[in-house]
Amino acid sequence: MKKNVLSLSIATMIGSLALSGAASAGIAYVVGTVASTATDVNSTALPPSSATALEVNPSGIGHILLVPYYSVQEGNGTLLSIVNTDTKNGKAVKVRFRGASNSDDVFDFTLLMSPGDVWTANVSKDAGTGKAQLYTPDNSCTLPSSSALNSTKFVTSRVYGADEAAKALETLEGYVEIFNMADIPPKVPATAGEIKQDGTAAIDNPLFTAIKHATTGDNAGKPSCGSALDKLKSDPVLKNIVFSGTAADAADERTALLKHGLWAPTTGLTGSWTILNIFGASVAWSGNMTAIEARKTVAGVMEPAPGRVVFSPQQQVAVPAGIINKLTADPLLRNLGTGTAASGEPGKSIISAMQYDLPDMSTPYLVGTDFGTEDNALNPQREYAPIAQAEALTKSLAVQRVINEYITNPKIHAATEWVFSMPTRRYAVGVDYTSTTTMENPVFNGTAQGLAATGTERRPSVYFTSANTKMGADGAPKYQACVEPAGSGEQTMKVYNQEEATKVTGDFVISPGVAGKSVNFCGEVSVLGFSSTQPLKAKLATKDIETGGFTSGWVDINTRGLEVPNSNPKAYRGLPIIGSAFVKMTGPIAAGKSTNFSITAPHRFSK
Repeated sequence: MKKNVLSLSIATMIGSLALSGAASAGIAYVVGTVASTATDVNSTALPPSSATALEVNPSGIGHILLVPYYSVQEGNGTLLSIVNTDTKNGKAVKVRFRGASNSDDVFDFTLLMSPGDVWTANVSKDAGTGKAQLYTPDNSCTLPSSSALNSTKFVTSRVYGADEAAKALETLEGYVEIFNMADIPPKVPATAGEIKQDGTAAIDNPLFTAIKHATTGDNAGKPSCGSALDKLKSDPVLKNIVFSGTAADAADERTALLKHGLWAPTTGLTGSWTILNIFGASVAWSGNMTAIEARKTVAGVMEPAPGRVVFSPQQQVAVPAGIINKLTADPLLRNLGTGTAASGEPGKSIISAMQYDLPDMSTPYLVGTDFGTEDNALNPQREYAPIAQAEALTKSLAVQRVINEYITNPKIHAATEWVFSMPTRRYAVGVDYTSTTTMENPVFNGTAQGLAATGTERRPSVYFTSANTKMGADGAPKYQACVEPAGSGEQTMKVYNQEEATKVTGDFVISPGVAGKSVNFCGEVSVLGFSSTQPLKAKLATKDIETGGFTSGWVDINTRGLEVPNSNPKAYRGLPIIGSAFVKMTGPIAAGKSTNFSITAPHRFSK
């Protein structure tokens, strides 16, 4: 490991807080039906895309990583550490910060990691603008460059706010999605054309060479990040290759990918997060990132498998209306018009998608019928592929019960908040801020969007519909979408103290809201507090619960979601939730110093 991750992160975080990239329109390639070989003594076959499922990996290593919560509110800073455990291949990684209210993109960039690499950064609040800002001391290559990342504040053009101060507030809390867009192998075949296992001599991959950290000399520990990266920004070869259907196009795709040094993404990413407050509470909470792994069935067992290449340039270049629906399920980015790529009719979307908007977690990563076959470039099934993937990812995260502990014992000044993050909700429902009328109506994927309902290309989500998703419920801001975790009028929560006594929803108060009401998850990242003291200082999507005199115990929250139609006995979908309990306690003065303690307890889930 090239650096002491924790010490470097904390040192740079403290320093930062004290100071209080035209190529493709988006790519979703199936790479080969057989492995391609770069043959020499040091090379092995490059594996083809073959993943058919997405599953949570309890070991914390995968293709996709999720940070359930970041915060820079009132002295908080968030530390991030991403590790490439693949010691052979580099990774082209997308890092995207999304706001807590409705998953609006507030900051994203491309990270190019070498084998065994670690990337660290921290997020803090800029005293001048009031916006979140990222600082990385890391040498790993990024697009744009690290110096550009360090000098750019989080972006407010996609969030809602009555003025700039309100918009800046929307950048201070949220969650992070991280995914491997493509592997960067050390060797590539030397010849162009259809790449086969034909003994072709291998050459060094220029992109791999550019991102690899030097081991000796004056530049030891640093990659060159040289001209090989320029191909990812300016080479037109990839321009129109998206879900092409012919064998010739497939050969061109593989040639183009290898020319740019990219190949099918494999597993290997892991990471951790820490929320640290050094100005007030002097406490920290930390955890491992949730890992999603792309897998396929081998001899009846699910094993890690390469996905599609989903690289897209870090460029502010518009994605054509005829392509966008093949690459995302985001209802604000999708083409809402009646046009198709074949008809040439103009399309429209609520937000004009740029190349940097891609990929997202719905960009087709999997292969198979539901995720876009390769037989016909205009197959309408391709229009459904991103929605199918979003649903598959949601299913992998969906839970029907959330269980955890809480502590509010006044003798130790204890306070507890729970974080509920639903990182796939955005791929089913978004909020249109263009007018008061539209803002009060969530935008769902479904048959009303885009092409006529002539098959399966516009299936709505089965997890988020108008039956369980409303705007501004129970005192939440009118621009926030709120999800009811259980059926209307059903008991949502059951609270236990430490001596077996229990209370149900009607026995306590959720505020802001109405006594006896079931809790709603308002905002994409919802924070539920168990006392008047708020250790996380959350402001965007927070509610408090009065537990009827119980100072400590545990809570069981019903998150069973929507009913599966015609199921007997009744079955439920669940909701895609990740998160933890965040506890702060204060002990007696010891040696003239305060004794603050913090606990991070991941939620326990039941499927």
